[in-house]
Amino acid sequence: MSQVIPKRKVEVRVHLVGGEVCHGSVYLDYIDVIHRGEQTLLDKLNDDYLWFPVGGDCLQILNRSHVVLVEPETGLAPNLVCSQNSPVYRRERVTVRLEGGREIDGQIAMDLPDDFSRVSDFLNFPQNFFAVETERGSVLVSKEHVISLTPHERPPALPDATDSEIGERA
Repeated sequence: MSQVIPKRKVEVRVHLVGGEVCHGSVYLDYIDVIHRGEQTLLDKLNDDYLWFPVGGDCLQILNRSHVVLVEPETGLAPNLVCSQNSPVYRRERVTVRLEGGREIDGQIAMDLPDDFSRVSDFLNFPQNFFAVETERGSVLVSKEHVISLTPHERPPALPDATDSEIGERA
């Protein structure tokens, strides 16, 4: 007897290594196993499974390590793209340069305490995918395929920091 697990269908464009773009549906759990809230697209991309299905004209099971960028459908509720409940200690305007030369301008939301508020700390945290808030909405980017990330502002200075320590905090 087959059991069907209810899922939430979200439409996406998945950009793969080599430039191929896959249009289709990704299915999210109603309850995420980690935080017990609604599973987001970012949760799905950062889970422990290497492979995930994308439905469309035909079902494809994609290898997450070949995904460069995921663009959610226009109008998808922001709370289904990434959690809106996490504490955000700082937003940073950045330009992300991806393999193949594509650049994305936007903001990243860093939910790190002051002692770890450098962009390099954010990039070195274990989750591979992160959200970039652009003028057209959030996109999800794989750190594995980022060539560089350029912050547009100087990082905040810690109390009693010298200018040389501020430069080291980038």
